[in-house]
Formats: sequence, C-alpha cells, structure tokens
Amino acid sequence: MPKYEYNGETELVFPTLGITANKGDSFDGPDGLKAQGLSIASSSKTAPAVSTAVTEKAKETNTPPASSGITAGA
Repeated sequence: MPKYEYNGETELVFPTLGITANKGDSFDGPDGLKAQGLSIASSSKTAPAVSTAVTEKAKETNTPPASSGITAGA
C-alpha cells in the first residue's frame, strides 16, 4: 500500500476506508487513490535502510547484526 499525504484545506473523509484526513496528515491507502490535495508521500520520509557497510562487515566476520536480540552470558 502506498503512503499518501493530504495538503488540502478542509477535512477529507474516505468513509469506505475509515479514514479522515486533515491538512498535513499522512496515511496508507490503496493504489490509485485520488482526491484534490492528496499526493503520494515522498519516499524520503521512510525509515533509513541498514547500511550495506554494516551488513558486509557482519558477513566478513560471520557475526549477526547488533540488533539480533541475542543476550551474551544468558
């Protein structure tokens, strides 16, 4: 589902989706959703990807990434 951003002046309601949007709101919606003031949100606002340098280093040393959830000494 793409992420949409609403920049219209009035409240926008999508009753079949259960979404009410106000200016500046962003939300996930179905492909092809169209309304005045509605645009696909920029991909630059998404969470950053894991650095390839980190994953390459993990491969070289055969160690899992730091966020593996493994606790030492447990």
